Amino acid sequence: MDFLQQHLAGDLGRGFVNLAFVAALLSTIAYFFSEFRTEDSQRAWRRMGLLSFGIHAVALTGTLVTLFSMIYFHWYQYHYVWSHSSNELPVYYMISCFWEGQEGSFLLWSFWHVILSVFIVTGK
Repeated sequence: MDFLQQHLAGDLGRGFVNLAFVAALLSTIAYFFSEFRTEDSQRAWRRMGLLSFGIHAVALTGTLVTLFSMIYFHWYQYHYVWSHSSNELPVYYMISCFWEGQEGSFLLWSFWHVILSVFIVTGK
């Protein structure tokens, strides 16, 4: 069962990454097209952009949770976990392992991008 969970986590993480990329691309295209349409069509494009951005935010959060669970449970068959963490690390250092490598830093910056964008899009 443990092997199945570990393998499933990798596939789930890869799926979240792909979904986040496609949703961000679709959101960008929808917001771009909303600028050159009539008012009714503009609302539809903006709705699609907002929905796509929401999917992007959920998928990116899923990617972060998946990667942290891989680090926390020490699943060393994944290169990022193997090269940036250790069994001797306390939990607060495991959290810093998350953004130690280039890929983790990119995910961290993407996460902050989502947090800022949520406030900008919702107007709060």
